[in-house]
Amino acid sequence: MTASTPTLEGAPAMKNETFGMYLFLLAEVMFFAALASVYTVLRLGAPEWITAPVTAIAYANLGVLLASGITMGLAGRAIRREDPIGLRIHLGLTMLLGTAFLGAQVYEFLRVGRDIPLSTVYGSVFYVFSSLHGLHVLGGLIFLGCILVRGFQGKYNRYSHLGVTLAGLYWYLVVLVWVFLFLALYIY
Repeated sequence: MTASTPTLEGAPAMKNETFGMYLFLLAEVMFFAALASVYTVLRLGAPEWITAPVTAIAYANLGVLLASGITMGLAGRAIRREDPIGLRIHLGLTMLLGTAFLGAQVYEFLRVGRDIPLSTVYGSVFYVFSSLHGLHVLGGLIFLGCILVRGFQGKYNRYSHLGVTLAGLYWYLVVLVWVFLFLALYIY
């Protein structure tokens, strides 16, 4: 069955790109679920668990990433409303917020490096989990950069915006994962 072949009910079949992204996101969810299992085992087995102190910067950084999810949603809405300028503005804002998030994460690493050494179980979990998430954010920024370039080339409109949709799905996963990591690394 090809992407343009209608199903028995008359609805078009899912595009291969969309199906591929769903499979990729499922793999990412399984990856982070495995990390959550590692966290649980280490957390329950550790004789002492000292979390990083939650600062205003940590909360602000969470807000920055949540805001980037909103701007990504506005980018998708803009192109569905045939607003290419809004698409470019909101994608640019999403990338700016994502870059700010990464910068603040580097700052956090330097700040907690004094308090949470890598040699502790929690320190290892904190740095490894945050770094892996940061790599996913960087990957998302590269993806968004490609979509932004295509947006400037006029490749998207209300009928053809699959790249924007797929980039949005990935970005929402990155944001959602950070909410759970924030709770695990800073709160519990």
